[in-house]
Amino acid sequence: MESEQTVMNGLVKIIAFDLETTGLDASKEEIIELGAIMFSVKESRGRLVPDELEEFQYLLKTSKKISNEATKINHITNEMLSAASAPVEVLQKFKIFCDKANCLIAHNAAFDTSFLSTAYGKHLVTAPTLPILDSMKIARNIIQLPSYKLGVIAKALEGRNEISLKIKDDSMHRAVYDCEMLMHVLVALLRGRFSPEEWTEPEFLRALKKKGIHQDSMQIKPIKPKVTGLF
Repeated sequence: MESEQTVMNGLVKIIAFDLETTGLDASKEEIIELGAIMFSVKESRGRLVPDELEEFQYLLKTSKKISNEATKINHITNEMLSAASAPVEVLQKFKIFCDKANCLIAHNAAFDTSFLSTAYGKHLVTAPTLPILDSMKIARNIIQLPSYKLGVIAKALEGRNEISLKIKDDSMHRAVYDCEMLMHVLVALLRGRFSPEEWTEPEFLRALKKKGIHQDSMQIKPIKPKVTGLF
């Protein structure tokens, strides 16, 4: 491996992000939490590990009540949202946060991207334009598992001593913890497949395509709400 100084020059900055929502249908439900971690990589004890750079986490006000079923999953209650931030404010701050990085990644990214596309369109806020990678697709191309849920992948890698994060079932489904898992999972999956140069900003996305690990990225495309009325 090259010297640490060479490895550290021009490294890619990735934002792992995750949403918690009132339900599963982006056209009817709303975002109640947006969490993200911006990270890169660093050398530690002879191998590359995640290097967390900055964290982003907000609860969002919603016009809908959170169902008991949703609260059982994400542990977010209606009371917790009483002092939450306005969606417009959070979406604007997330755009500024994303402008510091080179790409985004989410697990089952189509779900999160659909909610963000709806929210940015509804609130008429300028959306991030970075490419969005799907860690589920990356995992399917690298590791064989009975399930590709994020927690299952993380536990498998923890069992192989590939990640240092201790996986806690009761912490899952809160946005920032899921982002932390995702950060560790991504670096562990790519560690043995990427050279130091391929972790740099100019090479990272190209290397994913060249190696057949991830081909087509997504993007937030704001969806304006339909206008109804008499004409």
